[in-house]
Amino acid sequence: MATIKDMQKAHEAKLDALLRELGGKGRDSDWALVRALVHKALHFNAERKARDFCVLATLLADQIKHAHELMHGEDKPGEVHADYMH
Repeated sequence: MATIKDMQKAHEAKLDALLRELGGKGRDSDWALVRALVHKALHFNAERKARDFCVLATLLADQIKHAHELMHGEDKPGEVHADYMH
């Protein structure tokens, strides 16, 4: 039987083609795509009751850390970023 991680990898592989088609049309368009994916994912989870809020919140927190590592590498612990605030 496939694990959650195995199923996630299979879903991500299928999403890759769609993301290549939709992405790459400029920075604002790519950001709008990210926002749309996150928003739709939240609705998908809520509508299908895939996991409860606490599990979803934990996943999002983990992904925020993952995004930081992908975009900034190994920043010094405690280094503050204020450029995202508005």
